[in-house]
Amino acid sequence: MARLRFLALLAVAAAFVCQPLRAFDEAFIKRGEPSREGRVWVEHATCGGPVQNGARLVLRADLGSVLVNTGPSNRVDCRVRLRVARPTEEEARRFFSRVQLAVRTVEGGGLLVVEKFSQGHERSNWASIEFEFTVPQHFNLDMETKGGNVAISSLDGEVRASTAGGDIQTGDISGPVHVETAGGDIDLGSIGQRLIAQTAGGAIRVNDIKGDATLETSGGEITAGMIAGSVRAETSGGDIILRGASGPVIAETAGGQIQIGQCGATIRAETAGGSIRLQGAKGGVVVDTAGGSIDLFRMQSAIRAETAAGRILAEIDGNRETFANSHLETSVGDVQVFLPPNLPMDIDALIEESFGHQIVSDFPLHLTSEDGDIRHGPKRGEGALNGGGQVLRIRTVMGNIEIHKIDSRTLEQFKAHQEAYWKKWEEDYKAHRVKCCQKPKED
Repeated sequence: MARLRFLALLAVAAAFVCQPLRAFDEAFIKRGEPSREGRVWVEHATCGGPVQNGARLVLRADLGSVLVNTGPSNRVDCRVRLRVARPTEEEARRFFSRVQLAVRTVEGGGLLVVEKFSQGHERSNWASIEFEFTVPQHFNLDMETKGGNVAISSLDGEVRASTAGGDIQTGDISGPVHVETAGGDIDLGSIGQRLIAQTAGGAIRVNDIKGDATLETSGGEITAGMIAGSVRAETSGGDIILRGASGPVIAETAGGQIQIGQCGATIRAETAGGSIRLQGAKGGVVVDTAGGSIDLFRMQSAIRAETAAGRILAEIDGNRETFANSHLETSVGDVQVFLPPNLPMDIDALIEESFGHQIVSDFPLHLTSEDGDIRHGPKRGEGALNGGGQVLRIRTVMGNIEIHKIDSRTLEQFKAHQEAYWKKWEEDYKAHRVKCCQKPKED
């Protein structure tokens, strides 16, 4: 009966990956004898078979860490290490016999590897199962394990990898990537196409992405390099740092800072607690924080920025064709705006509690107060710059409002500050990759 159930599992796995099975004599698996290594019993197994360049390795494992390296272009080789803590060899053999392994070639020149526990409830205090694969450089991966880390070297192909508990690491991957873990960090190199990375608890770190990106974690930071597409980055607690993107960006965190570099489209950034800094955007920008400062540089289109407590700095780099109606608002904090000298717009600036606060402008503004005393009560500054145009509304309950003409010296200061930040970011990312991704982590 056990053998029949195992064969049925193979059939289900093959149907799942939509590839009919076809047995070949060349595919093999060979299991060794148990041996004592310190306090645990160990069994080694080898498996593999010939494959076609550009085909696919499919793994379905009930449990096990996975390491994938590259090698010859005409085969897949695998080493499996099973470890268990048992007092006697007989008990170890009994346990190892419950771990079933099978290998089959599949249509298209790929390979299917299945590992199954016949009695899964006895997975108690034992060390691990470890898979170490060698695949062609030009190859695709479809890997699932119900518990263990996954580490993949640089590969020319697509990758789908999921684990019910463990970290996921990759080198540079040329094709699309979809990785998921129910609990662990995700550390990736550069991705050549679309990326989906999801973890129920851990950080997500990735280098450049040449496609759209979906980055989601229930708890941890998100950091990514340049993204040649749209981005959706969401975390329930942690910072979001994106080097830049050519498409629309959505960044949301329930608690952390948001830092985004130059973007070629729209940006929406929201945090329940933390500062927001944007380096540049060609499209409209919406930013909202429940508590923190907002720094916006080289904004070309419409802006809506709100913070419950913190200052706002906005450098507008638009012109008559690109700039649109905008709104900057803070409850407690100063607002500083830097404008091109020749940009047509209407200014509507208001301090609700003006005692001790003032409106300062390099442009001519008409200043008024509702109670007739410019030193107390609400204070408003209005003016049509360069003939007037789209409206910039500025609001603060308690704070100063400053409106300045941008000059070359100030621009250089802004630019130098941003370049220094991203240079340090690149250095920190490289240092992290060296530290975390040289060797796969042990279970």
